[in-house]
Amino acid sequence: MKFLKLDTYEETMKKIEDSMSFESKSEDTPIASSLNRILSEDLISPINVPHYPKSQMDGYAVRSEDTFEASETSQVKLKLIETINAGSTPRYLIKKNTCSYVATGAPVPEGADSVVMIENTQLQGGSIMLSRGVTPGENIMKVGYDIKKGNRILPKNTLITPKVVGLLSGLGLKKIKVYRKLKVGIFSTGTEIITPWENLDYGKTYDVNSFYISSKLEKLGCDTYNLGIAKDSKEEIVSKLNEAKKCDIIILSAGASKGERDFVEEAINSFGNLIIHGISIKPGKPTLVGRKDNKLIFGLPGHPTSSFVLFNVLVMPFVYKMAGLEKKLEVKKFISSERIYSTRGRKDFLPVMIKGEEVLSVFRGSGAISSFLKAEGIAIIEENTEFVDKGEELEVILLED
Repeated sequence: MKFLKLDTYEETMKKIEDSMSFESKSEDTPIASSLNRILSEDLISPINVPHYPKSQMDGYAVRSEDTFEASETSQVKLKLIETINAGSTPRYLIKKNTCSYVATGAPVPEGADSVVMIENTQLQGGSIMLSRGVTPGENIMKVGYDIKKGNRILPKNTLITPKVVGLLSGLGLKKIKVYRKLKVGIFSTGTEIITPWENLDYGKTYDVNSFYISSKLEKLGCDTYNLGIAKDSKEEIVSKLNEAKKCDIIILSAGASKGERDFVEEAINSFGNLIIHGISIKPGKPTLVGRKDNKLIFGLPGHPTSSFVLFNVLVMPFVYKMAGLEKKLEVKKFISSERIYSTRGRKDFLPVMIKGEEVLSVFRGSGAISSFLKAEGIAIIEENTEFVDKGEELEVILLED
């Protein structure tokens, strides 16, 4: 594979973005299956919460003006006219010197403007004796106090979490508008790559990349299609690309040899158009990016740690964008706990472990699989840096599990 000119990381990101139209389509989904989906429009509350004046404790609904004279030495007597439990409807209006018992969460009857705590009362026959007065609105949650009808509750592009599902249920929504799930096709290439359920013959390697990438994307709510392993031929790789032609993104990891990478390049050019032909970064120099219509094709390095790094720093930003999620890579500054050497002329992305305000490299070689198990972030070392010394500051991309 010849690299006539390597694009920088920044040039690569811009070229990909400029080549695509990021318009996500919407669909309706029941709230019961909305977890990990993304809102395609602002969520407007269809109701007030609460939609009735609600008692915030067990007590008696009263007119506050009837209680102003109440004290421990001079109690006020009010006639009890009904009991109102949560879920029931009041039958009587509260008039002068009357009250109704209200349970926590029960509707406060018309005419009452406050609730006296049961601890400040004594029941005597059909009346109660008050030893403390209340102010208007005391112990009552007014209509719309929590959420007002017509207010925007969540903005467009919000990820639906378990908490949001609970909110949707509390608003009585049966379905919501979300972006269509992103469809991602994934496969590995290489004669040395085998599936985890095959016998590990000498010289063979289990497929790590497809399973890591699929799991990460499924957690984000994407529909993933693991297409298995393509052997070393342009025809077989093109066949896999065609299997994934209905996907929005296709991700493949190339084999370790130069010949295997050449097959991937030829296959992408046959299936679509190659737009990135190598990147001036480490790891990931032989990375390929293509497109067909409005779908992206990423040809990642085959080594697990390299593939892990490139997937997180190159692919994930476009997954977020194409899924309709307004989210960017989170970058934070840390202190290096050791001297880290870099490759001049290329931007380095280094898997690191985070310990307080410091980071420690966990890189054990591109072919290692323990590196990304321990990685909590990816340190960025700029291209003209020979090394980062112990105690110097580093920018680190934070990783999610």
